[in-house]
Amino acid sequence: MLFGEITGLEKKISKIILGNDKQKKYSSASKLWDFYYENGGNTFDNSIYYRSGESEKFLGKWIKSRGLEENIVLISKVGEERSKPSEILSLLQISLERLQSNIADILILHHHNKQVPIGEYVDALNDIKSLGKIKLFGISNISKERFDESLKWSKKNNKIPFSIINNQFSLAKMEKPLWPDCLSISDYDYIKYLENNKITHFAWSSQARGFFIKENFIQKLLKRKFHRYLKDCFNNSENIKKRKKAEELSYKYNCSSNDIALSWVLDQKFPSYAIIGPKNKSELRFSMNSLNIMLSDEDKKYLSRI
Repeated sequence: MLFGEITGLEKKISKIILGNDKQKKYSSASKLWDFYYENGGNTFDNSIYYRSGESEKFLGKWIKSRGLEENIVLISKVGEERSKPSEILSLLQISLERLQSNIADILILHHHNKQVPIGEYVDALNDIKSLGKIKLFGISNISKERFDESLKWSKKNNKIPFSIINNQFSLAKMEKPLWPDCLSISDYDYIKYLENNKITHFAWSSQARGFFIKENFIQKLLKRKFHRYLKDCFNNSENIKKRKKAEELSYKYNCSSNDIALSWVLDQKFPSYAIIGPKNKSELRFSMNSLNIMLSDEDKKYLSRI
C-alpha cells in the first residue's frame, strides 16, 4: 500500500481509499474489509446515504469486532443539495451513531447548497471541529471558484479551511454528470490550481466506472443497460483515445489498462487519492495491482495529451 499525510491528522492515509456503497450483506462486507486491511488499506469512505445507512452500520460493527478504532481513518459524508450549515452537526451525529464512534477522522460535505455562502459552511464545520467530533473536513462537488472563495473566507476570518476536495477525477473525463450536482476536476485550470496550491484531492469514480476494463461480448451483453448509462458520461472520442493509449502502455508495463488509468490518478503533482468501490475481494485485488505500476513522466504526459 502507498500512503500520504494531511496536516492535522496523525494517521497516514492509504492512497487507495475503500468506498462502501455496494455492500449488501455484512458477511461479504467483512471479508472485503479484512482483505483490504490485511493488505495495508486503512481508509474507509462512507456516506450517511449509502444504502440508507446500512453500510455505516456494517462498518461500525466490523470496526468494533476487530478493535480497530485507533488504526483506521474513518471518513463520514453528510449533506444534500438543500442541507443547511446548521443541519450538518445533527447529520454527522446520525452517521457517528451508526459507525459506533464518537469522532470521524474526516468529515466531507457530500453535497451542499450552492445558494448558501460558502463561508457559512466553513464556520459550521469549524464549530463541529471545536466540539471534538471531527479532525479534518473537506467538501465534494465544488467548483474551483467556490473552493477558492472558501480559502479566502477562512484566511480573512481566521478559520480552519477545508483540507480536502472530493470531486470526480479519472483518466477518462466525465462529460456528463453521473448524478445531478456532480462536479469533476478534469480540466486544465482546476488541475493547475490543485498543483499550485498543493491541495489534497480524493477522487470518486476514479476508475471511470470500469471504462478501462476489457470485457468480452457476453459480459458487455449482460451489462448493456449499464453501458448505455455510461455512454453519456465517459464514452466519447477523447476518452476512447485515452483508453487505447492505456491499452498500449499496459503491454509495456505488463498490467491491465485499468492499472494504467488508476496509477495515473494516484501519481499527480498534487496530493491525489483514489476512492474505489469494489464489490468483493477479487475486484479489490484487481484494482490494487495499480499500486505496483510507476508510470514514467513521459508516459503520464502521453496519457494526458489528446
